[in-house]
Formats: sequence, C-alpha cells, structure tokens
Amino acid sequence: MDNILTKKIWLFLTVLLAAVILFFSLFFGIKSGKLLAQSAIISGNAVSLNKGLQFFYKDQNRFPTAVEFSNNNIMLDYFSIFPAADFASESCPNSFAYKRNSLQEFQLNFCLPKAFQNYSAGWNSIQGSPDFES
Repeated sequence: MDNILTKKIWLFLTVLLAAVILFFSLFFGIKSGKLLAQSAIISGNAVSLNKGLQFFYKDQNRFPTAVEFSNNNIMLDYFSIFPAADFASESCPNSFAYKRNSLQEFQLNFCLPKAFQNYSAGWNSIQGSPDFES
C-alpha cells in the first residue's frame, strides 16, 4: 500500500512541477512578446518622428527647438498623432528625448524595452540633418 501511495505522490509532484514550469514559460513568454511589441512601436515612431522633423526643416529651414518639439500645437502640423506613444518602464522612464544640436542638426533618442531589428535594448539615437530624400 505504501508503494502505491509513494508512486501517487511522485506522480502528483511531477505533474505539479510540469504545471509550474508551463505557467512560468507562458508568463515570461507573454511578457517578452509585450516588450517586443512595444519596441516595434517605439522604433517605428522614431522613424516617423525623423520624417516629420525633416518636413519641419523643409518648411522652416531649421529643426525645431526642444520647446517647439514639445508643443503639440506646432508639431501636429507635421504629424498626424503627436506626441508619440510613450511606454514608460524602469529601464526607460521616457520613450523619447529630443535635442537640437544646431539649426541644421538634431538628436532623437529613443529607449527600447527589448532589442528590436538593428536597435539594442535601452537608449538608441538618430542623428538628424537635412535629408530631402525621406
């Protein structure tokens, strides 16, 4: 009788362990997929922001100041949706940071929660200058 009880306990523990492993695999897989989706959106928005900044340059013959970049009324002339979606996290308190280095150059930094395509996880940068082929 003890032998049968011991086998049932081992079977129960094995099934329980398999269920726990499956649960954690699903949990971390969903979390990883969510971070990858956020990274795809942020990197796509960074490309769109770069194009909109190029349109601003074509109109103004300069890139916007940081104050102008944060003004929705000004930037909505160059973007259909502004500001871009922000996915704050511990490693990325903001998704985007803009800085104009000169009238002819800007730097758009964007933070990805997970590596995506040619970008690494964390802060990445687009250096902008007049580019009329975008």
